[in-house]
Amino acid sequence: MTQFELQFYILITFLSYMFLLLVFHSKLRKLAFIPAVLFVICSLLLRLYVPIEKNADYGGYANFMFEEYHFQWKAIFSEPYFPLILNTLFKYTQDWKESLNGMYLINFVFSLIFYIWLAYRKNIKYWIKLIFFVFSYTLLTYTVLRNSPAYFLFGFLAYYLLLGKKFWAGYLGFLTHASALPALAATFLGFGKPTYKQFLLILLGALVFSSLLSLPYFSHITNRLDTYTDTNVADKYGVSIFHKLYLVMIIGLTLLIYKYKKTAVYNNFYCAIFLIYLILYFLNPVMAFRFSYYIIIYIVIYPFYGKLKYDKILNMVFSIVLGFVFYNIFFGSHFDLTLLK
Repeated sequence: MTQFELQFYILITFLSYMFLLLVFHSKLRKLAFIPAVLFVICSLLLRLYVPIEKNADYGGYANFMFEEYHFQWKAIFSEPYFPLILNTLFKYTQDWKESLNGMYLINFVFSLIFYIWLAYRKNIKYWIKLIFFVFSYTLLTYTVLRNSPAYFLFGFLAYYLLLGKKFWAGYLGFLTHASALPALAATFLGFGKPTYKQFLLILLGALVFSSLLSLPYFSHITNRLDTYTDTNVADKYGVSIFHKLYLVMIIGLTLLIYKYKKTAVYNNFYCAIFLIYLILYFLNPVMAFRFSYYIIIYIVIYPFYGKLKYDKILNMVFSIVLGFVFYNIFFGSHFDLTLLK
């Protein structure tokens, strides 16, 4: 296939999702299943066309020390999802690379379910959905295999908890990535306005959690992240600057939401995860970045923002601009796509 065909597939994947959102947020909502099917087809074509090994993180997974895995309850907090599913696939394929490719396809299916579910939420704004799709789809669908299911399950969980409903499966997110543990624990604090005593308890809990990361039990996580925080690696890839800018963005976004919808961020749950993010940033910026997606997803799925007088303008502006952003993010997260023929 030509470079033009690749660009075409990227473009129609974005346009098909935007079309789904436009139809769902119109009087034609009952027909939203049609663009939903179109989005599935376009996404599948793009996934099948782009070689899995072109992904930026593929080398890290391919160099993973493949070995037979036996689940043990004492290792329940050691992210058993990835090795367990990988070993299950290996029993059928007898090839580690094919098994890894199968993991990518499973993650792709999870991603489709989540983004279509998100598109169908009536009380989440069109432009918020579109922004989140553009900036997260490539990362969560193509790049991270262990984190993504945890993020998706947390999104389901937080949304339904905010509406006073339950989604118990959401608490299984820690099985795929340990970063979900503090976010899941914070949901038990509820979403009410924190009192002075509650705020102190939240601060204490955040400090205790951060100190637990030094235990050998979590070394399998911290050891991996030490590579990214090495001074030479961080300077070479701009990691240090990126995380500083990301910290400013998270703080700025929190302050902006506080101004327009105070209850969205001034509650027990958000205070807890925001404090944990800040503490993690000073311990390990990469760890903070991985955790920040729980903050972002919570902000995205929060269902009580209400109408803004600028909604229609934001819908139009982001619809026009974000297609270029989506294209650049997709290319930036893959190696040598320009060489595809």
